[in-house]
Amino acid sequence: MNRIAKHTADFYKKVLFTNRCRLCGAVISPVDTICEDCENARRPSGTLCPKCGLTKDVCKCKNSGHICEYKEFAAPFYFEGSIAMGLVRFKNSGYKELCSEYSKEIANCVKERFKDAEFDCVTYVPMRKMREFRRGYNQAKLLAQGVADELGLPLKDLLIKVHHTRTQRGSSAKERRVNLHGAFDLAPNKEVDDKCILIIDDVKTTGSTLNECAFTLRAFNAKTVYAASVAVVDEKKKEIAK
Repeated sequence: MNRIAKHTADFYKKVLFTNRCRLCGAVISPVDTICEDCENARRPSGTLCPKCGLTKDVCKCKNSGHICEYKEFAAPFYFEGSIAMGLVRFKNSGYKELCSEYSKEIANCVKERFKDAEFDCVTYVPMRKMREFRRGYNQAKLLAQGVADELGLPLKDLLIKVHHTRTQRGSSAKERRVNLHGAFDLAPNKEVDDKCILIIDDVKTTGSTLNECAFTLRAFNAKTVYAASVAVVDEKKKEIAK
């Protein structure tokens, strides 16, 4: 198909079928790809804490009293507004098509923030099999596959969830850590000795989930673990992601 025919086909596809924002899923003009809200979405910038991914004025890492098991964390967006709406749609309402743009955003953020890291593979936060079956997919795994493809790295199913945990929504940082303690294990027949691993989730709230996953990987002798997600909750905004 020549270029003119392709452009014509793309135009009529957008006219005949509903066009949605690639980041939040909202209906937009046939000629646009991202809505105005997502175009102007707030991104973490400036001097950021490598552990929580937030600016120094809201970072509480020094006074948190707990050890961070991953080396660094990064996210391209804050969990708020249209980005938060898109992630809720992606996670709970089957908007899997949003994964492609999210994965590109994470990959670009990883390239910018973790320039010196030499990753061996990408992995993700696992779900209980029954919960994944009911939902139909694990959003973190979809994101991790996209990020792995963008970075030219293998995706490895390294972790399993070994016991049920109650919902994290509304829990304090301490409650989340207690709830997740011992929740993950290394998957059967997997080996992470001396590996540099990038672990992916959809949203980072307090970091307890990513921290527990990183703890498990390091317990099995992973050399270094980095973490990334689509968005990070700004504690100053008091928004709850999970």
